[in-house]
Amino acid sequence: MRPLRRGAVVLCAAGMLATVLTSPAVGLGNGDDDSRGNTDGGGQDGDTLTAEARTEVVITGDTGGEGDGSLAPIDTGWTPPVCWYEPFMTAEEFEAAVESLDGHANRALNIWSPAQAFTDIYRDNNPADWAENFNSVYSGVGYDNYNLDIADEGLWWHGVINPNRRNDYRAGTDCVEPIFWGDPTDVPELPEAIDDEVLAEYAYDEIGIPETEIELSPDGEQLVNLATWIWMEEALLEPRTVRAELPISGVWAETTAEPVALTIDPGSEDAVVFPASGECAVSEGGRIGAPWTRGDEGEDPPCGVRYERSTHRDGSFTLTASLTWEVSWTGSQSGGPHPLPGGVFETTYDIVVSESQAIVR
Repeated sequence: MRPLRRGAVVLCAAGMLATVLTSPAVGLGNGDDDSRGNTDGGGQDGDTLTAEARTEVVITGDTGGEGDGSLAPIDTGWTPPVCWYEPFMTAEEFEAAVESLDGHANRALNIWSPAQAFTDIYRDNNPADWAENFNSVYSGVGYDNYNLDIADEGLWWHGVINPNRRNDYRAGTDCVEPIFWGDPTDVPELPEAIDDEVLAEYAYDEIGIPETEIELSPDGEQLVNLATWIWMEEALLEPRTVRAELPISGVWAETTAEPVALTIDPGSEDAVVFPASGECAVSEGGRIGAPWTRGDEGEDPPCGVRYERSTHRDGSFTLTASLTWEVSWTGSQSGGPHPLPGGVFETTYDIVVSESQAIVR
């Protein structure tokens, strides 16, 4: 299971290798920092540029702690976005950043590029040479004076890689639009332009899911033909909510994961599960299963397993406890709640089963 990054705000790993870009005007990077001008990196090799940008998205809520993990979507054909476009600079900020370019990696733009690449395109509306000289996605669109004359009508946008999905990002095919001008309250017509749904899907990746801790009765070593009662306490089944917000535009989304069922795989064909489906639902009281009591003598557990063979040859059986979570989101633009694909979190246990002439709890 992929480890979860910690912290309430998206943080940057200093010195991380930047994404390779092929346009002098693409501000696309790791999406890995929460403050402007606070990343290093970037370089140039012929016509290939490297850059490192950051996301301004702020993450708060149940992002997890030590030992927590992340959800694996049940729908294997769906994943949170690998990248998106988001606003990152005002016209005034962009002008200052470009005019400060001196041939070194610019911390504000997070790109290493000749100053002329930016002044030609974004100040002087003269993009033709760059569109021709770089084997890139650059479309040849130019701008006048950094759009200072219409500064109150929009912000500059760039592409950011989801820090949880770097391995899924395909350079040259995902989020390859150069830095462009757009209204932060009227999302540009690009599939990856950030809105509350994109934020909700990003928050999905950030939810910290605690280890699926089950209780067994009897505890420890099990006995052949004696039912093992399995349960989870209410405190371990609390919903988890993460909020993703883009302060520069005021767009936000809250994504909530709520446990709904525990599936038991005993790890042996010589076993009977309870219920027969192996799926133990969360009760109205918020608990899964129940501990054994003396009043339950002779009863089948509401959630559990009965092994019919010992492990003296195998050492142990691997019992897998998979907790299924339903996921939904609410956003500033779309209301809600709206569904997202459910997720699952698995934990395995080594179960030793012994033979005994007497059944004693």
